[in-house]
Amino acid sequence: MSDQKNFTCIGCPIGCPLQLTHEGLDVLEIEGNQCNRGAKYAQQEFRDPRRFMSTTVAIEGARHRRLPVKVTAPVPKDRVVEAAVEIHRIKVTAPVYLGDVLIRDLLGEKGVDVVATRTMERV
Repeated sequence: MSDQKNFTCIGCPIGCPLQLTHEGLDVLEIEGNQCNRGAKYAQQEFRDPRRFMSTTVAIEGARHRRLPVKVTAPVPKDRVVEAAVEIHRIKVTAPVYLGDVLIRDLLGEKGVDVVATRTMERV
């Protein structure tokens, strides 16, 4: 018996309403996409939804108290809160440079690193 899931594509500014028809984990059809990005998005969102994250971490010895950071690859959607908790546990000391890896393989996810998105010199 087939079932349907609805998504709104975020692959481009159009925001196509997508309808994915599936049986279990088998995708039978995707409708509503105006480009290939929509079909890829719907399949990814159905099988393995992931999210990019950016936040801040505590920093000592710098002009500001918080350092902006981001992940280098998306984390599983169901682990976003866990990832945020893990990121917020760290405290870094200045100097920190743009692109410095602060956590490698976040939550054991290969290639998902937490990097500084700003340089902060020691004051």
